[in-house]
Amino acid sequence: MELIDMRSLPITIVLGALMIGTPPVLAKSAEQDSTTMYPLQIDLPILDLPFQRDAARTGELFDSYSMQQALAVTQNLHRVNYHLNNKLWHGIIRPDSKRKQVYNRIAANVTSGLVDYVFTYYGVVLSAQWMHEEFHRTGLTIKGISSYDETYNRFNGGFANGSVSRVKDEDLIRLKKEAPQALVRSFAAGIESEFLLLRGLQKDNFFSGSKYANIALNILLTKHAINYVNQFKQTDYNASIDSMNAHGLTVADRDFVGWDFTPWVYDLHRPDEPYEARGRHPSGVGIDRAIKTTSLTDEEYSYLERMGRMQYLNFLSPFMIGVNRIRLNDQTAFNVAVRHYLNSFGYDLTADFFIDHREKQYLVSIHGYRNKYRLLPGVEVERSPYVVRINGQKRLLLQPAVLLWLQPNGFYDRKARPGGLFRVQGSYALDNIWRIVAVAEGKTNGWVAGNPYLDAKAGFRFGISASFNAGNRRIATLM
Repeated sequence: MELIDMRSLPITIVLGALMIGTPPVLAKSAEQDSTTMYPLQIDLPILDLPFQRDAARTGELFDSYSMQQALAVTQNLHRVNYHLNNKLWHGIIRPDSKRKQVYNRIAANVTSGLVDYVFTYYGVVLSAQWMHEEFHRTGLTIKGISSYDETYNRFNGGFANGSVSRVKDEDLIRLKKEAPQALVRSFAAGIESEFLLLRGLQKDNFFSGSKYANIALNILLTKHAINYVNQFKQTDYNASIDSMNAHGLTVADRDFVGWDFTPWVYDLHRPDEPYEARGRHPSGVGIDRAIKTTSLTDEEYSYLERMGRMQYLNFLSPFMIGVNRIRLNDQTAFNVAVRHYLNSFGYDLTADFFIDHREKQYLVSIHGYRNKYRLLPGVEVERSPYVVRINGQKRLLLQPAVLLWLQPNGFYDRKARPGGLFRVQGSYALDNIWRIVAVAEGKTNGWVAGNPYLDAKAGFRFGISASFNAGNRRIATLM
């Protein structure tokens, strides 16, 4: 359960806007040669297998969305916000001088941030808050467990809080018994979604030159993740759980986890403890799901403290202050971002390197997978698409990606287990705007951000994509 607190947004917008007065040598990109271009891409995965097959078996084919579907919907809405604000301020403050460029970016970041605030804090449905809950739900859906995203209460007059309810105790007992790592991963998946959203928008800004004014979202979502992981340190944390329990008198009304991270660290350290060992709910009906700090051992408490400190690493990126490309020379530009993902066996510390070199684009990620005993490596590479001509026209794009790793199976696993993922994304251009997109993907056992399955799985996605205001930009842009 979580409720994104964006009430600090006005301060964040002002601070972020002041920080974008970056030296032009850093902020300048090839895309700024034409100030009239604000590229916008919309992606919609319509079919996502095997997730939708699993959702149909659970009875939630039209009520539970895959990680990639939820991520695409929320990212698209933010994309439209930034695109429209860019066009608006281009007409009001045309960025044809250095001073006007700074004023233009400050204005666009302020209004874009305000729209983000209204969308996430008041609109709720399809926002980052909705996406956060949908990521939680995917881990339940693929295991045959039905649930309800309470952000949809916005439509029925109820309280649209960040909660996943209508989950049976019997299902959680079964999940902990049969797949304890899957339960742990479902608890941490919410903030995983937020870092993937920021990563997607950063790819747009670096590779496509979209110029999104998203400083406020960068800072706010990162700050939210930090605060949420560290929430257990608050003096009223256990009292908030008492209040939560007092309002969750029926099992169906209760959030499936409570506050996310004390249950995460509790079950991470206790994979063999039966779920029912939590004890009875204070009402006397059902199991006590939420975990207070008083239920944690000293080791568990210290580990969560360390995870809270490591969350600050997510701030390490020039993207945070609106620097989207750093040019080394006429042929090479780069950027970097650090991510700290909590997951099924501990965490993944990732460094994403964005590279544009001699008309080819790469996203190279170095992973450090850590459980209790071992730190293991991984490397991930995405390359800009290969262009295939059909009838003399550049119609088909094929974009490969590969991820290789050594990962532990669980928190106490001492073995280094090799594995990997391979993905090919094909995009067929119908015209200058619309494309048909198909993605084929296969993975071994292991955790991958944005993929709900911990076991070996082959997958296929099919959807549509639209590209607006691309102008004369090269067609083979990393997607």
